[in-house]
Amino acid sequence: MKKITALLVSLIMSCAVMAGCSDSSSSSSSKADSTSKAETSAAAGESTASEAGTAKNLEDTLTAQYTKKIQGESLAIDMTVASEYDNSSAVVEIAGGNMHMKMNFMGVDMDIYNIDGVMYTLDSESKTYYTVDMEESIDDFKSEMGYGINDSYKFISSETTDDGLICETFESTEDPDMELESGVTLDTSDSDDYSFTTTFKYYFNADTKDIVKIETISDGSTTTVTVNSFTTENVEVKLPDDFDSWTEQSFDKDTEDIPYDAELDVESGAESAE
Repeated sequence: MKKITALLVSLIMSCAVMAGCSDSSSSSSSKADSTSKAETSAAAGESTASEAGTAKNLEDTLTAQYTKKIQGESLAIDMTVASEYDNSSAVVEIAGGNMHMKMNFMGVDMDIYNIDGVMYTLDSESKTYYTVDMEESIDDFKSEMGYGINDSYKFISSETTDDGLICETFESTEDPDMELESGVTLDTSDSDDYSFTTTFKYYFNADTKDIVKIETISDGSTTTVTVNSFTTENVEVKLPDDFDSWTEQSFDKDTEDIPYDAELDVESGAESAE
């Protein structure tokens, strides 16, 4: 059984949802609760081609404008994720190079900070925490956390749905990363057999241009990310005010121990008690 730390689950989960797998929030979402309407309304003026059903190129889409926002200096987003496998939730706050993520994933509550390159995993009930030095920059994860697009996405269409939302559809095709043993060859003459395509549908309010939800469709499975609130203004990331009184627990990231009351079986998606 392959076990990974909850620190990495928090980052990997975002990538998993983008591939059609699994991410609402709890109380610390106050900064993500208010200013999204004003911001995205302003974004509507950036490109008149982004009106309902008129975007012709990827760079003209509301989704491209949204992606630029989440790649900025700060963001706060409150999301609920529903799929056939699990319902999850997350509040993500990013300010500069620091991040706070509070989430429930596979029934496990997680409260994680990345401050100045150090990842803190908090247990608010016991007032304890674990730390791990992080080599990766938060900038490397911003787009994945907010479910943005990149140059590999193919823009398919922009249209207005029956309930009045703007729906922008994209596709992304990836080849599986297969490592072959020395001397082994693979017939790739029919390369389509070794690739998979994921469809992404981004829904926006037609009046305010707010992001409403994101659907990913892969291998017949649909995952829906509902964006409860989104802002890029007045975001602050800091550890709890009484953090100096908390107790640090030892944690060796090179072992299989996980600093939570449960271990996640990544291969099967199952949860087992320690």
